[in-house]
Order: sequence, then C-alpha cells, then structure tokens
Amino acid sequence: MIIFKIELRLLLFLIIAFIFTTAIGTVSHEYGHFVAAKFRGINMQIHYAYTSYIYDGNLRGADNFDKFIVTLGGPIQTMLTGTLGLILLFIFQKNQKACTLNFKHWFCIFLSLFWLRQTANFTMWMIGYLLEGKFSTRCDEIRLAKYLELPNWSIILSTAFLGFIITMIVIFKFIPVNKRFTFIIAGFAGGISGYMIWLELLGKIIMP
Repeated sequence: MIIFKIELRLLLFLIIAFIFTTAIGTVSHEYGHFVAAKFRGINMQIHYAYTSYIYDGNLRGADNFDKFIVTLGGPIQTMLTGTLGLILLFIFQKNQKACTLNFKHWFCIFLSLFWLRQTANFTMWMIGYLLEGKFSTRCDEIRLAKYLELPNWSIILSTAFLGFIITMIVIFKFIPVNKRFTFIIAGFAGGISGYMIWLELLGKIIMP
C-alpha cells in the first residue's frame, strides 16, 4: 500500500534533519533560559543541554521569582518556535502541492515540531517512573508547577497534550499521504540518533 511506502532518499534527508533539529532545539531551548536570565539581570552560561548560573560579582544572584522566570524561558522559547512554525504552515498551505513539499514547507514542519519536546518530556517522565518507581522533579515543567504551587503533573501533562495534538495536525494535514510513513520512521530513527549523538557524544565535547 502507498501509505506504507518508504522513499529512501527522503528518509535519509529526514533522518539528518531530525538529528540536526534535536541538537538545535536543545541549544535554542537553553538559549531561552539564557535570554530570560539576561532580562532579569542575571548572568548564565549555555552548555550542550543545560544552562548554569554565573556568580561573577557584577550581576546579582537569583531569587525565587528570578528562578521562575529563568525556568520559564526555555519552554516558552520552544513552544513559541513551534507555534511560529505551525502558523507559517497554515500561511504557506495554499502554495503546497498535493504530493510534494519544498524546502520552505519542510523547514516550517521542523519548526512546528519543536512542540514535540513537550510530549517527549512527558513520555520520558513516565518511563522514569516505571523504571525507578518515582517521578523526576528535574525538568522545567515540574519546577514551574512547584513555583506556582500547582500539582506536579499539571504543566507537563497539559503541554504534552498540546504537543501531541500539534504533531498530529502537522503529520495528517501538512505531510502528503505518500510521505507520512517515511516521515514517521525518520522521526523515530533521527530523534533517537540525534539524542545519542548530541546529548551523549558530541554535545559534551562541543559545548561542555
């Protein structure tokens, strides 16, 4: 069936795109924390998958409100980028042919999939519970919920749901039927490869 057809050339292109998007998405998320810190007059340094405070004597330390704003900066950057990508997809839709996508469309698709981070975070949060018997409190969404005195699951679950809905819209509305299976396979292969290459290998060397 055409729905299960794999285009090898497209598959390779998409896997590479997912690998790069994983790295770029991770660093840009941390840049969101960095910009939020600068907005509050706090100095921070961006690393491959986290951002650290710098107490250099020239800029003040962070209080609880500052930490809330800094924590918020990462998810806001990620979700705003994803939302921009989705809006652009709707704008460019009239120029999209039934079975083809140009570079502009693919670029917007990958921008919109920044939202997928929220769903992936929730999935890893649940897997962590199944493996360790307790929920992690390290991710941004859990910290934000604590700052706002909300249930720990409230923000991570709601944004994960939004991320899932947006991903489904992108796949089933903007990706032609004959390319969907290739895209989904590439997403799994490229996402896992991107995680291993950036977070486990190169990221620690390039941005320690």
